[in-house]
Amino acid sequence: MILDSLILQTKLFLEGDMDLQIKNTDVAVLSTEQLQLKQHTSMIGVGGKLNLMVVISFDDQLLNELVNLFMEGEEVDEEEAEEIRESVSGEVINTILGLSLPTFPNRGKGVTITPPITINDASRLKKHKNSKIESVVITTNSGELSISAIGENI
Repeated sequence: MILDSLILQTKLFLEGDMDLQIKNTDVAVLSTEQLQLKQHTSMIGVGGKLNLMVVISFDDQLLNELVNLFMEGEEVDEEEAEEIRESVSGEVINTILGLSLPTFPNRGKGVTITPPITINDASRLKKHKNSKIESVVITTNSGELSISAIGENI
């Protein structure tokens, strides 16, 4: 249910707000111990009545296109490029999660979220032994992202 909300809001955000075309959506409940990450990843912890981690991971092509859209085509100074990519990655996951909260159990009441954290040097995340990973890869006309929920009660 949590992943369904995240998928819906991700599609609405990418198509409606960013004017990107969704080509494919591939959903998986992963039984592996770890989640493979793309080049740019941001995470938000969800606590309170829920206890999980939401992870969004972008390939270079899609994140660069999102940066271009956020910057409205303005030239990005190379010295600031990585900081801007991190900011856009965090803003995207924050927006998607914020829009998803009303569709979470109990309409999101009693749920807390942390500020986004961006990691760039990791290629995978390991889950806790009792956790599950639910993940979707969304392919757009400008690249791919994966959005995942990791937790015991997802």
